[in-house]
Amino acid sequence: MSRIKRPKKYKNMNIRKKKLDIFSFFTVLLAVAVGIELVVGAAGLFTINSMLKDSPTLNLEELYSQESTRIFDKDGNQISDVGEQLRENITYDEIPEALIDAFLSIEDSRYFTHNGFDISRFAAAALANLRSGSVDQGGSTFTMQLVKLTYFFTDDGEVTRSRDIEYKVQQIALAMELEKQASKQEIFELYLNKMNFGGQGNIRGVEKASEFYFNKRVSELNLSECALLSGIINSPYYYDPYNFLDYSTERRNQVLDMMLRHGYINEDEYNLARSVNVEDLLYDHSNDAEAAVDPNQAYIDAVLLEAQQITNQDPLTVAMDIQTAMDPAAQQLSADICAGNVSSVQFPADQVELGFVTMNNQTGEVVAIGGGRNYSGGGAQLLNHATSTYHSPGSCVKPFMSYALAFEYLGWATSHVVTDRPVGDATHVYNNFDGVYRGDVTLEYAIQISLNTPAIIAFQEEINELGLSTVTDYVSKLGFSKYSPDIFDISWTIGGNQFTASPEEIAAAHSMLMNEGQYIKPHCITTITYRSGTQDPITVSEQPDYQPVQVLSPQAAYLSAYMMSRVPVSSEYNYANILQRSYQTFAKSGTSDWGDAGLQYGIPLGARKDKWMVCSTTQYTIAVWNGFDKADAAVQSWFSDSWDSLNI
Repeated sequence: MSRIKRPKKYKNMNIRKKKLDIFSFFTVLLAVAVGIELVVGAAGLFTINSMLKDSPTLNLEELYSQESTRIFDKDGNQISDVGEQLRENITYDEIPEALIDAFLSIEDSRYFTHNGFDISRFAAAALANLRSGSVDQGGSTFTMQLVKLTYFFTDDGEVTRSRDIEYKVQQIALAMELEKQASKQEIFELYLNKMNFGGQGNIRGVEKASEFYFNKRVSELNLSECALLSGIINSPYYYDPYNFLDYSTERRNQVLDMMLRHGYINEDEYNLARSVNVEDLLYDHSNDAEAAVDPNQAYIDAVLLEAQQITNQDPLTVAMDIQTAMDPAAQQLSADICAGNVSSVQFPADQVELGFVTMNNQTGEVVAIGGGRNYSGGGAQLLNHATSTYHSPGSCVKPFMSYALAFEYLGWATSHVVTDRPVGDATHVYNNFDGVYRGDVTLEYAIQISLNTPAIIAFQEEINELGLSTVTDYVSKLGFSKYSPDIFDISWTIGGNQFTASPEEIAAAHSMLMNEGQYIKPHCITTITYRSGTQDPITVSEQPDYQPVQVLSPQAAYLSAYMMSRVPVSSEYNYANILQRSYQTFAKSGTSDWGDAGLQYGIPLGARKDKWMVCSTTQYTIAVWNGFDKADAAVQSWFSDSWDSLNI
């Protein structure tokens, strides 16, 4: 069958139809726009009102761009800038004249004279689109673009309203209304703070763009840099100088051409700015991969979670300035330990994990966090082994669980004698770590070598004397998130059964002993200020949840702490001997085992799974967990004698 040849005059039918549609679109739109300005004719008013009936309501507060959340260390130094978009707003006074001129020349030359809608520019754009058969040029003013980005697009560029005549008419109307409510300077400021300048994909606003591209503040930009930034916004992807240097250079030069044409710069300024290579202006990000391994990341992640708990708002979407208690030197050392960069702390295998916190005894402020060996590889929101993993704490609970209540309620002294003997019932007998019973021992001696049965005997007498409810009430005040009276039993006094805790929780319980019996919920944050200024600052120490709670008398706390001070200086070998210093130190170790749960993975019966060390001075407490997240038949998942002797 022969193919019918379409007559030549129909070849461009689709192109002509497309041009006709575009012409009709802009003709109607221009007529309506003129109607908005002149407000003449009943038919015109009816058309305009029908198109504006579902228009967004202009609200000046909604035009202000959401800044990102900043986090600061104890000295007020910024350690992080986080958010779905990174943004720092600036004021009009901070914008250099060259940047204003660059934007005016290339984007909106009559900005300071029109009323939000430039009819001449819009008509020229309509004709240009008609000739090209596209809608590449929209003739939008700064005011219209600000309105569009606020009410018609999301920050990620997603369209929230359809692209039709009503869409454009509503932009024009809102822009003209905005010009009546705000000054030109205010609108231009809002516009520059709103725009997408490309970069890493989440950079918004001219200040963050300046930092990303040139590593300087906007107020420090030179003419060539101003021209480059003003050109980028037309297409943040294609004019990204790191990816498309030739395109961005050509665009920078176009801006300079327009600045010269409009008289913003002279020939000498033009030639000098154009002679500068764009690549010589750019900040070198080649070291960013190394910088991405942030030693503060474990601390930052804990701060973000804590801020959400305190405010019930997400700091990634609500802009905050968060002041913390982080000690940068202590945090750096913590990160170095986790990364294996400290020669005195050598890990025997990759599967051996670590988590620890350092906190101030008197304030409850966490000053450093070792989040785990995974944090040494960079990344955010990883599993934080200091704050979010829970393991059986073993004997490190004895000072505050077994002996503190004996001092408080039973009238015992540190020299009180207990008989170390088998205790238990028909189903379970409690043993010491070495299976040896030593007869009559003082409490001071029992804690130095971490005997189990004296702790069990003391705890049982406390329950018999006080009643179970008094004991469980005391435990409930120590902040253990996994605590429940339903699973409480006598083995908790040696950190066994279903008792699990995080290093942060163990540190807080021990800090209570060093703080005269006052428990303070551990926290990283000292104050939170909303960057919008719409809500009052939050001082964390004034919040009810972070007030000191007296859970033990100062006398009982002192005796428990004294017992711990004898551990590092004991003549008996224990893991805490290495903590002897010229000043007084306090310590208690702890160990838990796999029991028979690891047999199916080739783990020997009763092999050690978790090792703990809690050490304190009068000012700080550090709680360290070292162990295994899971059993793995492919690798060793327990502490052998040689691994144990490393005393990590």
